[in-house]
Amino acid sequence: MNIAPNLSVKIIADADQRAQRINAKSSVIYSADADTLVLAQTEPSVKSTMLGKEIMVTFVAREGEKYSRYGFSAVVTELVDRYELSPEEYARAVVVRMRSNPKPYDIRMCYRVGPSSRSGLDVFVCGEKVTLIDISLGGMRFSYSESPVLEPHQVVEVRLGIAPAVYPIQARVIRIRKADKEGSGKGLRFAAAEFLNVTGKIEQVLSRKILDIERESPFAGKSDRYRSPSVKDVRPPD
Repeated sequence: MNIAPNLSVKIIADADQRAQRINAKSSVIYSADADTLVLAQTEPSVKSTMLGKEIMVTFVAREGEKYSRYGFSAVVTELVDRYELSPEEYARAVVVRMRSNPKPYDIRMCYRVGPSSRSGLDVFVCGEKVTLIDISLGGMRFSYSESPVLEPHQVVEVRLGIAPAVYPIQARVIRIRKADKEGSGKGLRFAAAEFLNVTGKIEQVLSRKILDIERESPFAGKSDRYRSPSVKDVRPPD
């Protein structure tokens, strides 16, 4: 597996499978040397409390026409305030040591992505279009105005518009929060819902869309200024 500079990755510091929540931070590989990788510092930052602790580093690789996610464990060994990208360019970085070889990694229901207006994903709840904040295989968060009228624990009809088709599923509203009374968001409501009956076909389509959205990340397609003159295959010791 080719782990090389300029590869976009996700740093996973902790995951709560029961709460369907994962802390996945976007980064990119600055350099790769044997089992040591230098990664871009994330936002929010990887803190000094993580030094010596194990994380997961995941990435998406293309295999023919298919995209798959891989991951490997690593230990945070150093935080660098001024990592030299070029003679006059510096950046904050996180140095990690690989502890395992990459293997298929399934974030599944916990992993959420925030789509942009260009993602080609439309969501309707009770027939009303809502604004999607983020989505995973297990559920979604969204904002809406006065309509539809929703209550916690309510089961609602959801339609996912993933071109060229629309996929109907049911979801249970977990919580609702009103926006602050002041500001431009006055009158908005925010809701979280869990999907109840995602079939195998819908799961496949939604999984592909989630990967598509991830590739919209600001770290995707970074310029070659991050690329080392020598790109290597990185293989941790046995």
